[in-house]
Amino acid sequence: MHRCLHLEEILQEIFKNADYRSLTVLARACRLFYEPALNVIYSDLPGLQPLIERLPRDLWSTSSGELVIRGPLRPQDWEVFAGYSRRVRSLRLRWFASDAKLYRALLSPPNPSFLLPNLRTFTWHCLSTRSAGLDDMIAFMRLIFCHNLAAAHLIVSECALAAFSDLGWTSLKQLTIQSHKVAISANATEDAICKLSALRSLACGEVSVKALHHLAQFPSLSRLTIWLGDDTPSALTFPRFPFSKLRYLTINTKTIGPCLSMLKATNWNIRCFHHRMDAGYDPAGRKVLLELLPLQLSHESLKCISLHTTAPHQDDDLITNPFSLETLFSFKNLLILELIGAILPGLDNDGLQKLAVAWPQLRVLILHQNAGLYRAPQVDLTGLVLLLEHCPELHQLTLSVNAIIDTKAPPAPPISRISNKLITSINFSNSPITKTAEVAAFLSAIVPNLRETTSWTGEVIRPGGRIPEYRKRWDDVAELVRVFSEVRKQEREACMHAVKSDVVRKSW
Repeated sequence: MHRCLHLEEILQEIFKNADYRSLTVLARACRLFYEPALNVIYSDLPGLQPLIERLPRDLWSTSSGELVIRGPLRPQDWEVFAGYSRRVRSLRLRWFASDAKLYRALLSPPNPSFLLPNLRTFTWHCLSTRSAGLDDMIAFMRLIFCHNLAAAHLIVSECALAAFSDLGWTSLKQLTIQSHKVAISANATEDAICKLSALRSLACGEVSVKALHHLAQFPSLSRLTIWLGDDTPSALTFPRFPFSKLRYLTINTKTIGPCLSMLKATNWNIRCFHHRMDAGYDPAGRKVLLELLPLQLSHESLKCISLHTTAPHQDDDLITNPFSLETLFSFKNLLILELIGAILPGLDNDGLQKLAVAWPQLRVLILHQNAGLYRAPQVDLTGLVLLLEHCPELHQLTLSVNAIIDTKAPPAPPISRISNKLITSINFSNSPITKTAEVAAFLSAIVPNLRETTSWTGEVIRPGGRIPEYRKRWDDVAELVRVFSEVRKQEREACMHAVKSDVVRKSW
């Protein structure tokens, strides 16, 4: 056996890519593989059943699909349990009232280290609206949280979150709080997070102003995703030097006002800014937001801007309310731009070229109209060439392109050296198209590795009913680009072979 396979770290990395059946075979095949294989098998568990089933068979049974422990665990049983539970790094639990006896049987380990001592990530799904029946499960969770739990993902009711808040989970570095159907109040969220000063990442629902003040002083908080209600004060203020380590900020709101208040409250030295709004931007709010971003966000450190609206505003008009991106051109190091909504910038070829020149390091460009009335794109196939010329590192693209070719002389594929081999998939959003073969020939010259196209995935209203036809044509384009690219490759190889043969012939 190779000496490298005697290193457990290497075996761990290899075994992470194996399926469960292969891991059980490896564990039985060689004494050297036994421990690393078991560590991977039990590292991430969907519940406690795999651990219980390692106990002597006379201790447990399954009745009507429910796991039942028949009696108290003996010292030797705890030793068996500990031998497997120490391997668990991630655990997911779902609350069922019928599991109360199961948790009760595990509340008295001889030593706290017998009960999941290396647990680092915990997921809890509990939608119970009553505290009755939760006591045994909460008592069990209190025992496992006495270790250094690092991350928790909660899909819970407000009642369950209140019970979880009393556990003393101050070691947490990452916390995600999700509700199901019924939103969790800002006060309940505040009670859950206000003492977690070690947090580095938080994603939750609505937060109060008081909770924001607590979060602003968390010394290690680098990622924050929150919901701000419409009652957020317009003149929001923070203590000195707020959010000093924050680098990724996501704000969810119903209207634009709370987002503007949050941005105005301080200067933000962040890398990524995301804003998602349930209603469309009103024209005045849209203009204020785009003008505010360069004033409040660091020009040097910002790498990503993502603005997402889920429905058009009643005043949003595709003709009278286009907006410009020029106010954002001061972010010279931008890598990702994502705009999704009913209203998008009114870009033509010149506008797209200005965008590309302003952001030459751009790697992801997503401009996707997902609702509202259809607006014919002003960017054509030539605009794609201008974009790829100035953004050579672009690898993900969503853009509406006017690929209607209604002349006898379609645009010839560019003969320049502009060829992006990073792009393998393009979402052409709401792009009309006519001559499939000509479009594919053009694209094969500038994105030769294109293998997949998507289009017309939103709910845009387009009179005429040609959407299925356009979608089918774009699917055909992806197939033809692959063929044309292979033909071009063969032509180049043939030319190179002819040149080499000619050189050899002349040397004789």
